[in-house]
Amino acid sequence: MLEGLNMRKCLVIIVVIILMLQLNACSAENEDERQKGETNTEMSLQEIEIVFFNAGKADCFLIQTENSVVLIDTGKNKMGEQIVSYCKEHEIEHIDALFITHFDKDHVGGADAVLEAVSVEKVYEPAYFSESKQYLQYIEALQVSAANVETLQNNTSFVLDGVSYKVDIANKSDYGPDEENDFSLVLSVQYGEISFLFAGDAENQRLMELLDENVQKHTVLKVPHHGRYESTSELFFKAVSPKYAVITSDEKNPEDKEVVSLLESFGTDVYFTKEGTIYCTTDGKNVSFVQESFVQEEKYS
Repeated sequence: MLEGLNMRKCLVIIVVIILMLQLNACSAENEDERQKGETNTEMSLQEIEIVFFNAGKADCFLIQTENSVVLIDTGKNKMGEQIVSYCKEHEIEHIDALFITHFDKDHVGGADAVLEAVSVEKVYEPAYFSESKQYLQYIEALQVSAANVETLQNNTSFVLDGVSYKVDIANKSDYGPDEENDFSLVLSVQYGEISFLFAGDAENQRLMELLDENVQKHTVLKVPHHGRYESTSELFFKAVSPKYAVITSDEKNPEDKEVVSLLESFGTDVYFTKEGTIYCTTDGKNVSFVQESFVQEEKYS
C-alpha cells in the first residue's frame, strides 16, 4: 500500500512539473508576441515631412510620407513654377491629393502650372465659383488634366498612408460681398499623436462656425488669413491651443501684432514663412522644425 501511495505522489509531482513547464512556455510566447507587437508599432511610425513654403503672402504646403504626396494650396501664379521645380528636385512624379481651400489668387494661382506638369490623382475644392483670372486658368488646366475633381458639399475624411485627413466645409452659401475667405476649406491632419490644422483664410464667420463645431486642440496651427486679427481670434486660438503656429505673411503685408502677441501669450512658438521655407518633420510622437534662409517674396508674386 505504501508503494502505491508513493507511486501516486510521484505521478502528481510529475504532472505539476509538466504544467509549470507549459505555463512558462506560454508566458515566453506571450512576451515574444508583446515585444513583436511593440516593434511593429515602432516600425509603423515612419517619419513624414510637412513643407510650409515661403510663398510671400500666400499659402502653399506639401505633405510627404513614404508613399504619398498631398498639396494644400498653390500660392500665387509664379509659385506654380516653384512647386514643379520642387517636385522635380525631389523626384515627385505624382500628387495623390490637391486641396484648393478657396479661389483667391494667393491660394489657387499656381494650380494651373501644377496640373499641367505633375500627375494629380484627385482635387478637392469648395462649392462656389469665382470670376478671377487665376480661377479660370485653374479650371482650364483642370479640364485638360486627368485629375478627378470633388466639389465638396459635405465634410469628408480619409486616411492616406497612415495619415488622417478631415475636411470641414463652410456652412453657408453666402457670407456677404467680398467674403470669399469664409468659404475656406479647413483641414485637420493627424499623424499618430501629432496634429495640424490648416485654417485657410477663415475670417470671423468661418471661425465662429469652427468654434460652434467644437474645434479640437492641434499641435500645429497654420494661422488663418495670413495672421490677420479677428474679433474671434482669441477664442479660436484658445480652443486650438497650438504648441506651434505658422504665419504666411510678407514684409509688404505683415501679420497683425495682436495675433502674434495672443499666440505667444498662450505659450505658442510662432514661425513666419517670410523668414524662409519651413520644414516640419514628425514621427507621430515628436515634431521638429527647420527653416531655410530668407528668399525674396517677389520671386513668387
